[in-house]
Amino acid sequence: MEARYEHFDTDRLNAIPITEVARRLDTVRKAGVNSVTTCPWHEDKHPSLTLYERTNENHCHCFSCGKGGSVIDYVMQHESWSFKDACSWLSSTFGISTLQRCKQSAPPKPKPRPKPVEPTYTYIPMKMVDELVSTESSFSRCLMRLYRPEAVEWLTQEYRLGCYEMNGQDDYTVFPNIDYHGRVCNLKIQHYCTDPASERFCHSDQTAYWLGRIWAKKSLLPADAVFHSDCLFGEHLLQHYPENMVALVESPKNALIGALSFQQLVWVATGSKNMLKREVLKPLKGRDVIVIPDCDAVAEWTSIISRMADLANFTVSDFCLRMAPEGQPKFDIADFLLDQLLGLQKTSER
Repeated sequence: MEARYEHFDTDRLNAIPITEVARRLDTVRKAGVNSVTTCPWHEDKHPSLTLYERTNENHCHCFSCGKGGSVIDYVMQHESWSFKDACSWLSSTFGISTLQRCKQSAPPKPKPRPKPVEPTYTYIPMKMVDELVSTESSFSRCLMRLYRPEAVEWLTQEYRLGCYEMNGQDDYTVFPNIDYHGRVCNLKIQHYCTDPASERFCHSDQTAYWLGRIWAKKSLLPADAVFHSDCLFGEHLLQHYPENMVALVESPKNALIGALSFQQLVWVATGSKNMLKREVLKPLKGRDVIVIPDCDAVAEWTSIISRMADLANFTVSDFCLRMAPEGQPKFDIADFLLDQLLGLQKTSER
């Protein structure tokens, strides 16, 4: 007799970009064409685990202790988890469903199925976030060059933007992920170029850190803390403005610059292209939502959103694709708005 059972899609789990996985668990920084993080196979004070993401490569290797492995191997070692626990976390975090196969077996005796155990998440005390709130961060300093100070102050308070000192710099920008119920799930931190004469003005150095994990390593939070990853940036504002139309974008930068330019909308962000999934978008249920993908994600996001018509009244805009200059495949709504503002500034200075 045929019986069905589920197992993890290990091929897809091991295909998840290992750098993205490492960013969820630890601090990652660029090192040439690759990225590096601390090695979980030995006591590593200086990041020595190289993360390889090239054609037909997606794995890690430590040149200090010689160990390494696949995405699943890395998660198992980093969190001291079993194979099953590591696969379960990866499947849940990155939205990869299990597979079903058939096998010949005798009909099993009926047993009561235990209820799935929900992970116990660690929420960061709001007091710790409030202590960081400031307009002195690198991103806020960029905004001060383009918008009125009182508008930037308003934005800082709305989204609880903060400033943090690390890597010898005292102006890293803190982007808190606060859920619909006002609970702080985690805090993303990045550094921005503040020179308006640079082509990189108001762009991050691409290296992102998660402050919850840093604080856990410093014993400011439980060492075994598990942080909720399915939270929109700006999600807490949905409860504050229940009647307003929502604008959904990819990055916190897009949401913040959009909020300064169009304050009648509630701007929220997924945090990355891969986080556009039903579990993340549940707080938008019943809302009118305009979706503004980056120009390289219009087709993908349109396809995904088309399968969620029951969740909210979504309208997907191809604005960024239409407005993207030639040779800028990552053009987004913030790029457009910044170009407009900087162009106006240059005109007024003539």
